[in-house]
Amino acid sequence: MMAGEEANTERNERSLRADRERTERELLQLPEEALDTAIRNGLSMGRSRAIRGRRGKIGIGTLAAAMSMLLLLTAFVKVSPAFASIVRDIPGLGGFVELIEGDKSLLSAVNNEFIQPVNASDEKNGYKLTVEGILADEGRLIILYTGEGPGITDQSEIRDFKLMDGGGKDVIGGISTSFFPGGDESEAKPIIHNYVDVVMGEGIPIPERIRFAARLGDQWLEVAFPVEHERFSGMSDTIRVDRSFAIAGQRFTVTDAIITPLQVKLTIESDSANAKRSNLLIDIALVDEMGRKYTSRGGLGELDGKITYLFQSSYFEKPKRLTLVADGLLLSERNKTFVINTDRLATLRTPDGRMRLEEVEDVGDSLKLTILVDGLNETETKLGYDLFKHKGAFKDASGQTHRLLDRDGIKRSIRNTETGSTHLIYYFIPKADYKQPLTFDIKQYPGYALQEVSVPIK
Repeated sequence: MMAGEEANTERNERSLRADRERTERELLQLPEEALDTAIRNGLSMGRSRAIRGRRGKIGIGTLAAAMSMLLLLTAFVKVSPAFASIVRDIPGLGGFVELIEGDKSLLSAVNNEFIQPVNASDEKNGYKLTVEGILADEGRLIILYTGEGPGITDQSEIRDFKLMDGGGKDVIGGISTSFFPGGDESEAKPIIHNYVDVVMGEGIPIPERIRFAARLGDQWLEVAFPVEHERFSGMSDTIRVDRSFAIAGQRFTVTDAIITPLQVKLTIESDSANAKRSNLLIDIALVDEMGRKYTSRGGLGELDGKITYLFQSSYFEKPKRLTLVADGLLLSERNKTFVINTDRLATLRTPDGRMRLEEVEDVGDSLKLTILVDGLNETETKLGYDLFKHKGAFKDASGQTHRLLDRDGIKRSIRNTETGSTHLIYYFIPKADYKQPLTFDIKQYPGYALQEVSVPIK
């Protein structure tokens, strides 16, 4: 190699290393301050609600970020032999970088070779479904897959899929999907990259074998593959915590934490004597002694009783200290009612003056109620409120009880105005000649208390 070429190569490698180090610092959000300062000053945080749903279409800024992440992938290949080995085993891995870059657990797992190559496909009538690889621990499973075929473009999204065990039974757990629109222009046919994220139910193990089926166009395809449990056997750290804290007179106990390669599960129980309903801990996160923050992806259960929060994992960082932090609590009064007259479009009683009946629409065999909650500030918009209990009941003026109709869960829309955020929440009730007014028991409505929380976990 000529001296000039060697110098260029060395400069390129230094540049790639610098890019990688800078990007890692950004991804880890690693300030110089010690843990106590980090807790005191707070850290900006993007909160995930419940189990993450699909990502929508992305704009130019996100595409620029995707290009940056592809540079990061190149840097990994240059400076990380482990990552280079993984890329050789899973040639299509590069297309998933933009998908997983927002999840520190997945990035850390991949960079520590915690990934099982699969490279299995099914092809029918010109369509092809490929499972490139999986990431799995005792409670979470990530399936990285691609799809291609007639009519498939770089904006396509696979919406219909099935997840079964080896015997054909549905996998039980919280299941979500994420996709990255934008194919490889060098490919003759566009390829879409997607992944399925499964959080297993309490006490339910990940199956030894998975059957994954998806519909591409009008064609169903299925790929079966084993889950190599020996890859994550023994990779779990259980910490008994039993520490209590209080916010605005509401008491809670952190009972335990389970740390695995893909997530941290932390259980919090609410005191049964709490006077108000607890709805959400504001900006909850875990912070280690280096100031690194592990955000929450949501939780299983309800804070007003018992909830298991799911956090990004600290497993491969192996911190000496881990602290639970939060900025306060969303809460509401108990035993409140919402009284309306659907014939006159009138709100007669409400727990909050910003909450009212906005519209009643006749939709076939039911009435669609649009309830408006107006003027919410930034803190109050951290929760999508369940005003009424799912599949709950309401009463008419005669005392007769009626059931809310299930329309595939609660639907809502949000719009921002100069005076704050406006939430429109939609419920369906049976079409009937009701004796007015109608009374609904309130489950949640806006209200909060700001108070910093710091609970040592380890």
